[in-house]
Amino acid sequence: MDSRSREPRDLDPRQNRKWSGVLESLFWTVLALGIVLYGSGQHDLVTLLFHDSRVNRAFLWFGLINVVLNILLFTYVYGWLGYVRGLPDPARSGTLAVPAGAVTFVSTFLAFVLALWPVFGVLSLLQVVLVTYGIISALNFIPGIGPLRVGQRTRGDEGNKED
Repeated sequence: MDSRSREPRDLDPRQNRKWSGVLESLFWTVLALGIVLYGSGQHDLVTLLFHDSRVNRAFLWFGLINVVLNILLFTYVYGWLGYVRGLPDPARSGTLAVPAGAVTFVSTFLAFVLALWPVFGVLSLLQVVLVTYGIISALNFIPGIGPLRVGQRTRGDEGNKED
């Protein structure tokens, strides 16, 4: 019997990395979804945010406004600069939207932790970290975005498209 027939087939390492990345993203997304759905055990997290009197409303609204600002900045950098203008790496374009996005991201994070602190205490820090990471991981399941695939298309590639 040939010893080569008993050896496991070698898989392409790139394919292994792709699937391990997909599984990792799926894990974090499902974990975040579980936290949002479980909430406090009595109500899901969204209902709790808007109807529980213990939630700090000032920090909640500040965080929600920052989420909207962050989405607008993200859309500008990756949608407008990346897809419409065709920059290969829009995050390194030198626009002030990138550091502004970093500031809104940090302030959103802190605002949601402070908004949930009266309800969950120290666990609010863990909840916000896991939900944030789950939302970022969920971007991998949106075609053309995950993980921000803008850099793979350049203006020079447009003429080489196969129909």
